[in-house]
Amino acid sequence: MLIILIVSLQEFAKKPFYCVYTFGPFLWSIYHVLLALLVWRFLKDEGQSISSIIGSREASLNSIMLVLGLILLSFLIFQILEPIVSNVVYGPGMMRQLLEEYRSIPMTIVVYTIVVTSLTAGVCEEIIWRGYLQTRLDNKLSGKTGIAIVIQAILFGLWHGTSIHAVFTTIFGLIYGLVYAKMKRLMPVIVGHWLGDALGFSYMYFMMA
Repeated sequence: MLIILIVSLQEFAKKPFYCVYTFGPFLWSIYHVLLALLVWRFLKDEGQSISSIIGSREASLNSIMLVLGLILLSFLIFQILEPIVSNVVYGPGMMRQLLEEYRSIPMTIVVYTIVVTSLTAGVCEEIIWRGYLQTRLDNKLSGKTGIAIVIQAILFGLWHGTSIHAVFTTIFGLIYGLVYAKMKRLMPVIVGHWLGDALGFSYMYFMMA
């Protein structure tokens, strides 16, 4: 909605993906940081800190393998499965239009998206959705972790809109929520999310056919 206000509805209708990927990365990174600061404030009021939800930061071989697995999973979800389903739902020209418009944005914005927006998404979204919301829901639901994971995943999906992309971000949220609930460590999830996004944006711009 804010992007439409910036460019006008008429311009947005002509090149929706161009408008989203031109202005979105800046807006998204701002949203990420503001919400993470809100979580920091909530934690401070609770007498806790960000470290309390991140857990151990040990860089073990298992952690590295987990991060690599999460990156590959992210690539499978967003760069392979989502384009296939999107072409089925919206028509075979949809992904081609998205790529053409995405690749027409200035290189400086692409670099910002890969370097900055991917990082704020990986760090801030995991702190917000898995680290804070999921654990607080778990407490409120008296340890019904499965329900907490599902709720945060659905809300995480809706945070990304109401398109097919929201379905896949919900799946992403479920998987990452399960990993965090099992490991009790947010750092591998943060790194996997960050590098998965960076790889995905890079692949879309430079390689995806």
